Amino acid sequence: MITKITITNFKKLTAELDLSSSVIFVGPNNSGKTSALQAIALWNLALRKWAEISAERTKGITINRKDLLAAPVPSAAQLWKDLRVRTTEKVGEKQKQKNIYIDIIAEGFTEGKAWKIGFAFSYYNSESLYCRILEDAAHNPAVFSKLALTESVGLLPPMSGLSSEEDKLTSGSIQGKIGEGKTAEVLRNLCLMVYESGKWDKLAGIMEKLFRVKINEPIFMSSGKISMTYREGRNEFDLSNSGRGFQQILLLFAYIYSGDNKILLIDEPDAHLEIIRQKNIFNILSETVKKEHSQLIIATHSEAILQEAWQKDKVIAFIGKPHIANINRRSQIAQALTDIGYDQYLLAEERKWVLYLEGSTDLAVLKAFATVLRHPAAGYLENPFVKYCGNIPGEARKHFNALKEAVSGLVGVAIFDNLSVKLQSEKGLEELMWTRREIENYLPIPQVLERYASQDYDLFSQSKVTILDELVGDYMPPRARKDSQSDWWSRTKMSDDFLDKIFVEYFQKLKAPVTMDKGNYYQLAELAKPEELDNEIKDKLDKILEVAKSAN
Repeated sequence: MITKITITNFKKLTAELDLSSSVIFVGPNNSGKTSALQAIALWNLALRKWAEISAERTKGITINRKDLLAAPVPSAAQLWKDLRVRTTEKVGEKQKQKNIYIDIIAEGFTEGKAWKIGFAFSYYNSESLYCRILEDAAHNPAVFSKLALTESVGLLPPMSGLSSEEDKLTSGSIQGKIGEGKTAEVLRNLCLMVYESGKWDKLAGIMEKLFRVKINEPIFMSSGKISMTYREGRNEFDLSNSGRGFQQILLLFAYIYSGDNKILLIDEPDAHLEIIRQKNIFNILSETVKKEHSQLIIATHSEAILQEAWQKDKVIAFIGKPHIANINRRSQIAQALTDIGYDQYLLAEERKWVLYLEGSTDLAVLKAFATVLRHPAAGYLENPFVKYCGNIPGEARKHFNALKEAVSGLVGVAIFDNLSVKLQSEKGLEELMWTRREIENYLPIPQVLERYASQDYDLFSQSKVTILDELVGDYMPPRARKDSQSDWWSRTKMSDDFLDKIFVEYFQKLKAPVTMDKGNYYQLAELAKPEELDNEIKDKLDKILEVAKSAN
């Protein structure tokens, strides 16, 4: 297996990754997970190409970009960061161009022996790369490792949707289409390869266990096409009738059983699978790979897979510089993360700050307030690490303290309704509460409600304004309507005892379905003018901004 891969200048990725028999790459989109899989595939391609020639007769080889099936690009330059393939240096009075190299070095352990071999890639033209074997520490050409050749590598992208018909293809054509992401065109071919390899019972057993259906052996028709059906109960269906999740799982295991790849690179094995099934599939996948004496390296966004993997497999977080997401399993944090979710740890490590609120409606209202006030906190509220704790300070503290043990320098801010408890000053966690009863108490500004009723500008706008104004008069005391500092604004539970009631009656009078409820109250905040909003709103946004900026 490959125990270590060192990657330099491949796309946006420069990383040194320690691997094991089962490795999980996790991280946000565009963080380099798929690039790492493709870099391993490029190293494997160079290894195979180099083995075809005599190292004594050449200093390098040319690789056509079309041969790199795992990372199809329209131009070889796309493999370099920012498309920069050369740099210019001043030598004396002259300018000299110098190649920017992609270096990929793999270390491994095979048949009881360690090996190491790396390749440097330079840009030749839009269609080709030039590849040479890297020198050893003494600047001599490294010894070509035949042991590394026994470690065959295969990369599988997610299922792309099944085609209605499928021609029988050669092995090379199958791998080519997989490399191009056209898994939809080769699923039946892979199943036929499994059948011909004698491993059909293993594949059929897994599908029957997971879906309680019997997949029938693929048939090569005289027309040159492959036919495949499955039986569910008494009915028999063509494979094209199956769901995308069924096809994804069949693709995964057909790929495993169809070849002799010892190192399996799988991009998003959880694609098209519901959350409940993701964990189960990962466990079966891991067990199958181990039985086949293979190495498994996957890239995923799945929280379910992450939760299952973190205690028994190596997890590499592609957050900032890719690194092993290692937590001391003997500490209290291990149990804490089991309870709160390992994905929470990764989010904390990525963002470095946490926002605690009662629920998602609070976040929507805060975002609307920040937009109206043009407050710089709006950018931080666009996609924050937010934890909803239901107005229970103890839950926020428990969550924060668990993460703080694992993530150095973590900070947070919690904003609660007006509670009859004393807030604490946790190190790194700012606890605040609204002066009024809840965040919705800052919404029902009479002018805002009038704008809401009149915003459609139809023939009935004035009638709508009148209806809503009368309802406001029924439920809002006259003093409160004149004075925003009246205690009515503070003590009333505005969502239940005012807004819900007036909008239910409002839509009843309009003989229309209720389209304004708690989940949509943020729309009222969007209709406010800056000068109409209470100063406390700005104070809370200031604190969010302060905490978020301190994390950066």
